[in-house]
Amino acid sequence: MTSSPHRARILPLFVLLLGLSGYAGAAFALSDAPVRILSSYIESNPNCPEQISEWNQKNGKRAIAGEIPRDLYYRVLGYMDWGSCGRPYFKRIFIELQKVWTIYSKGLVSESEYSAKESELINLLFATLQAGEQGEAMVRRYEQNIAARLFRLEPERQYFNCTFFGDQPKCTD
Repeated sequence: MTSSPHRARILPLFVLLLGLSGYAGAAFALSDAPVRILSSYIESNPNCPEQISEWNQKNGKRAIAGEIPRDLYYRVLGYMDWGSCGRPYFKRIFIELQKVWTIYSKGLVSESEYSAKESELINLLFATLQAGEQGEAMVRRYEQNIAARLFRLEPERQYFNCTFFGDQPKCTD
């Protein structure tokens, strides 16, 4: 798959905002950069289906403002058909984004830990777009890496409820 001019415009913006989010997250409230980046991608991509564009237009700003929780924003986007502006494995990344929000909202990780993990996953999402056909393999490697690390935990845990924040495993339950 070749890189579209649209992706060429959004990726530098994504890198800039994500870099700034690390600084803002440490000094101020939780950074809204990952949600802004995703919302901006949807708004500026003419290939996104009308259903996603309309839902994002109505709720993207609400998610950015904190009026709706991020896990709801990510859950709904994960269930929608992204058509040619997304990939089949997007749902798996959105499930992981929901999980990390749940862990954060339970107070099990700090804002900086959450921000780092959310940024990692948004980076993965956009990296898979850039990688074209290799994107599926990137998501599979991410999932296999997490599952292998969780498999060795004592006591054993259900891997679908847990993930790693840096070297620390955290679970929703």
